[in-house]
Amino acid sequence: MKDVMDYLKKNLGMEEEENKESNEKDEQETIIVPEHSFYEIILMKARNLDEFDNAMSQVIEEKNPIIVDLTFLERENARDFKLAGEKLKNYRDSTGGEAILLCKNGKNVIIITPPEIKLIRK
Repeated sequence: MKDVMDYLKKNLGMEEEENKESNEKDEQETIIVPEHSFYEIILMKARNLDEFDNAMSQVIEEKNPIIVDLTFLERENARDFKLAGEKLKNYRDSTGGEAILLCKNGKNVIIITPPEIKLIRK
């Protein structure tokens, strides 16, 4: 029975109209591909200024957000902690990236993101 219907549609020209409609629908669909397919959120403890610089290079070069625990740096070396804060402030001012303090109860945990990722404060 299906063969008879297909034969009639083909002879009457109805099959071509159905194919045109399905092709138009396929052409109208757009695929949005994100600029960065996925983000790796890195969690690390900065024990010295070099480790903090490494974390910042992840944000700047790789465009990955990073969560950094600066507690050890604050306790052991106040001068490096202050330098890290200045570098972070310069990064925020020059690039538009974000840095938010996540925890202050005995720990200094911050999240740093590249300018492409916006954090929403609620």
